[in-house]
Amino acid sequence: MTAAEFLSVLTCEEGVEQAAVDVECEPRSAGVARRFTHQHLAAWGLQYDDFVERVVLVISELVTNAIQHARTRAADESEVVTLTLVWRKGVALGVLVADNSSAPPLIKVRQAKDATGGRGLFLVSRQADAWTARPRSSGPGAAVSGKGIWAFFFCPDTT
Repeated sequence: MTAAEFLSVLTCEEGVEQAAVDVECEPRSAGVARRFTHQHLAAWGLQYDDFVERVVLVISELVTNAIQHARTRAADESEVVTLTLVWRKGVALGVLVADNSSAPPLIKVRQAKDATGGRGLFLVSRQADAWTARPRSSGPGAAVSGKGIWAFFFCPDTT
């Protein structure tokens, strides 16, 4: 399924559940996002396994990237990143991380062998079944006010 097809499946409201949390743009927030994800995936019947591990890894990378690269306010000002989980049982899970920066995400093509970072989107592309980035605005015709990075996963059968 392409990212557009995942979005189509997950934005039809019937049979879709959502959970969202705002986290501060600070390093500890990746842990907050991981705990939130574990809690909601368990509530939806997804126990800790390879699927949940992949989802949590992707969320950790996306939230960390948003904190490190998408901050638009001064360091002493509060700024949040929004994590949204969108679930259609037995079909798909969408993960949306929204931030205030309109700068597009970039996958680094060549990494230095001793680099300690810069692999986040590469990991996302390897762990998620599809991903995409979309500008976000406050409504039709409004200026872009940030972006959302979506990652999608085919869901395991929970029956």
